[in-house]
Amino acid sequence: MTGPACRQAIVAAATALIDAEHAVTLRAVSRAARVPTSSIYQQFPDVPAILLAVCEEAFRDLEAAVLGAPDVYAAGLAYLDFAVLHPRRYRVMFGAADLSAAALRLFTRVLPDPDRALTFWLGLHGLADQRASIRRSPQFTVIAPRLIHSLVCQESP
Repeated sequence: MTGPACRQAIVAAATALIDAEHAVTLRAVSRAARVPTSSIYQQFPDVPAILLAVCEEAFRDLEAAVLGAPDVYAAGLAYLDFAVLHPRRYRVMFGAADLSAAALRLFTRVLPDPDRALTFWLGLHGLADQRASIRRSPQFTVIAPRLIHSLVCQESP
């Protein structure tokens, strides 16, 4: 396997390792992707580069979910749902890579006012981060709609 197919296999393997809470090492990725370690070096210089590729792909999935929502409220729920469905990936996205600028750009597509978009994303991110860390606490299903509603309906000062 070479080229784009090899790269995709490496990223998919690293994503699976993250989702399973396994360490992402060159050896682990090599085994999971069923490619020689030397093939990884042809695609990525090191593990941080692999993690960045995982983050970029995950962000594209998050972006598609948010932008595919029919309204702002549903976009907020889509963001939170992504964090619940992929808690380890979500933590890596905002830990291994700094995607805050990309997230802000994403939310200015949902809410054109940059200040409201920033407030909306920060509120969602705080709750999503907690959801990803605490794992499906029933409190979040009650809090999430209230938080989204308050962030969407906020008055400008």
